[in-house]
This record gives sequence, structure tokens and C-alpha cells, in this order.
Amino acid sequence: MRILLAGAAAIALSGCSWLGLGGNHDYKNYGYNGQTGNYGYQADRVAPKACHSGQCLSRWNLEGAIGPSFAVGGTAISGEQINASQGTAIRNIDSDDVFDTGWRGELGGSYALSPNRKITANGFYEHANGGDVVDWGTLNGASLQGGLSDYDAYGAEVGLRQYFAPRRAPLVKSIRPYIEGKLGAAYLEDINLNNVTTTAGGVVTNVPDLPFYESGWVPTAAGMIGIETPIARYTTIGLETGLRYTGTPKTDTSALSPGTPLAGTNNGGARYSIPVMLRGRYRF
Repeated sequence: MRILLAGAAAIALSGCSWLGLGGNHDYKNYGYNGQTGNYGYQADRVAPKACHSGQCLSRWNLEGAIGPSFAVGGTAISGEQINASQGTAIRNIDSDDVFDTGWRGELGGSYALSPNRKITANGFYEHANGGDVVDWGTLNGASLQGGLSDYDAYGAEVGLRQYFAPRRAPLVKSIRPYIEGKLGAAYLEDINLNNVTTTAGGVVTNVPDLPFYESGWVPTAAGMIGIETPIARYTTIGLETGLRYTGTPKTDTSALSPGTPLAGTNNGGARYSIPVMLRGRYRF
């Protein structure tokens, strides 16, 4: 999965020049035409009063996005690296089984290198509710259930966005497809083990909340595809999705040290998610 994501990001960051996209063709220079609602040629803006056509290239853009984020891969609870004993069997539990569908928000800007290529930079925050009680397996012959606390991450990313030729579309005057590759870092808040109970012979035993993953920085990467359409002379909205990678959280061994019950269950992996973002862009 990581190889697939890295490949997608590399293609986007290369600008797809090997496909001949964004090269010397009729749509090399285009932009939004405030009179028709379509995209047309844009000349560079040399001075504040140098543009009289209303189609000059705006270098700086303010951007924001928000939408749901769906976990599609990554192990939150691991049963493969535990100190197994008789009567203990913990199963692997994926992130989407432990956390609810989350949401992601972004705010940042972009700078146009050309009418069809932009450098982007943004800060982000992502949240998913935890607390869902799931079946872990057995511990010393007793059934085990539990959940994890909320997933919270924030950080920053930079990327390269490549636009393609505008297309006509129903309901709107035109749409402009794009792809983007992003790299960055996220700070993951600590995650605790909570709502844990064991049941043996009809007797339920509650386990106190325990530290599970430590807070800390992890790498991020994403390969995105999207479309945008103008809604005003300087404003566009769009819809984008893609595949996102967030690095492996650090195991917290303060309570689950080697040799103790449940040790090794917090040796999970990276998180893979698919965000669906509504994006707005204002060009200066």
C-alpha cells in the first residue's frame, strides 16, 4: 500500500510531464474568464494596473477545505506481536473498526508557477471519535472487550498541483480537473486504552484506562485528484479525494511493558484513509 501511495504522489509531483500533460498544447495557458464563466488565456500580471482584460494570472491564492475522512487500512490493535500465553489470543483490529468516520479540515494557500501548475502549503486538523467497544479475543481464558480514545492529528503539508484542460459540464459552465502530490508531517495526540472489560464465568472485570500510543510526530503523504469550477470572478469551489498515508504512532510501554498482559497489542501500523473534501479557493 505504501509503494502504491508513493507512486501516486511521485506521478503527481512530476507534473505528469511523461504523459505529455501540461505541456505545449492549446491549453498550456488558460484561466478563468469573468465574462463568460469559462477558462481562457491569462497573461502575467506585471503591475497592479497593468491588467486591463480581467484575465491576468493571479499568483497568490487562499484555500480552505473540509470533509469526511474514511479509514481504509492500518492496524490499530495488533495480535501478532503479543507475549502469547495459554488461553490468550488477541486478533488484529483495523482502524475503521475502532474509530468512527472522522473529518478533516485544511487552511492554507498556493502560488501559481504557471496557469496550470501551483505550489501548495496548508495546515490541517483531523479528528475521529473513538470509544467503540470491540471484541479483542481472549485473555487468560476470559473474553476481552475494549476500545481506544479519540484520534486527533494536526500538522502541515506542501504539495505540487497540476491542472489539466478545462471541460464543459452540466449545471456549471466548466470544470477543471487536477491531481496533486503532498508531503508533510502530523502530530498525533496520545491514544489511551479505555472501556476494557474481561468476562469469565459470568463475572465482569473492569480494567483501568491505560496509555496505549504516545503523542509525537509522524510523516504524511497523499496523492489527490479533484475538479474545481468557478463561482465568481476570483473564487472557485471544488471536490477532491485520494489516498492518504499517516505514519505509525509510537508504542507507549509505560503501562504495557514487555512481559505484562496485553503487551505488544499497541504495535500497530500506519493509517491509510480516503478523505472527500469540499475545497474553496480565492485568488488575489
